[in-house]
Amino acid sequence: MFNFKAHNDEIEEMLENLKNAHNEWKQKEKFFQEVTDPDLVDIAIYELEASKIKYIYLLKKLKKEMGIGKAMADNKTD
Repeated sequence: MFNFKAHNDEIEEMLENLKNAHNEWKQKEKFFQEVTDPDLVDIAIYELEASKIKYIYLLKKLKKEMGIGKAMADNKTD
């Protein structure tokens, strides 16, 4: 039997993780914009890219869990 409460709790946790990843991405962007030391610029770039990739990964995972990607693909074939 499908447990809707557990599924909703999982979705809520994924949304919270996505929100945190988005905030992290924005913080890394701010750090990148403010840094001036050449060595720190390299670090800022790597951290910015990593946080962006993390956000995109979590977004795709959430869409898959919610069935959004499949629904959108199904609508395109109509």
